[in-house]
Amino acid sequence: MLRFTKIRRKFYYYGALIFSKVVLFIPYKLSVGYFSKFFGILAYIVAVDGRNIAEKNIKHCFPQKTNSKIRKMIIEIFSNEAKNFFELANFPRMDSKFLNNISIVENVDIIKTSLAKGKGIFFLSAHTGNWEIAAASLAALGISLNVVAKKIYIDELNDMLVRFRTIKNVKVILRDLPNTAIKLLRALKNGGSIALLIDQDTNVPGVFVDFFGQKAWTPSGLAVMALKSKADVLLALDQRVDKYRHKTVIKGPITIESSGDFDTDVKNLTQKASLMLEEHIKQYPSQWVWFHDRWKTRP
Repeated sequence: MLRFTKIRRKFYYYGALIFSKVVLFIPYKLSVGYFSKFFGILAYIVAVDGRNIAEKNIKHCFPQKTNSKIRKMIIEIFSNEAKNFFELANFPRMDSKFLNNISIVENVDIIKTSLAKGKGIFFLSAHTGNWEIAAASLAALGISLNVVAKKIYIDELNDMLVRFRTIKNVKVILRDLPNTAIKLLRALKNGGSIALLIDQDTNVPGVFVDFFGQKAWTPSGLAVMALKSKADVLLALDQRVDKYRHKTVIKGPITIESSGDFDTDVKNLTQKASLMLEEHIKQYPSQWVWFHDRWKTRP
């Protein structure tokens, strides 16, 4: 059984490696604009579990949608993720000019104002659009950006993903390691920024907050660190504006009134952040990862 697992993991890695090499020989607009649509439909057909989870989540959050509209939306969701893979594989040939042509960052002045305070920034983000493009676009502005990520269980795949990010000057801090906290504190002390995605139900410290009318277990690390460090929290979300172009949506700073109780403040800040994510997702529902079991943990 162990040998089979090793073989399967090697198969996944070499499959991803070959894919990443082949994509670089395909014209960008052909791969992102057309091939991704084919692979998105293929994923919709093959990924039965993910399709079922997406259908359940969408029906609950958008009860007014018909079955045909839900089906179309799920296909668009899988197609968006396929685009993400093709765009990420294209990172090695994306120089700064190329990136500027396909992605813009709005409200840069908000970022500059927060950085000028000298306490760093926490970027609140989520799995919308292509979050890797958003991170690369922020780093391209000269921001010292650190993303907090879970290590992929296949070491070779994890190393590949880290390489794709680092070639775009995005630093990766893997969570759940002994030196994670030290790296985060050092990044803030040096005036850097930290990006965290808090839109998934993961096995990390969190709180239950309202999200699409349901109690959702939500990571609270961003709120804890932001309240302790007094660093600004800014919303930073990727939005696809057409077949090939992106916009990084920047809003904030996100603040709350102090209640006098730290745990209450953590929950209130996490709740406010989650509602802002919900508002964005409602505007662009086909760009979020509905096939994630967001409400699996129950109060």
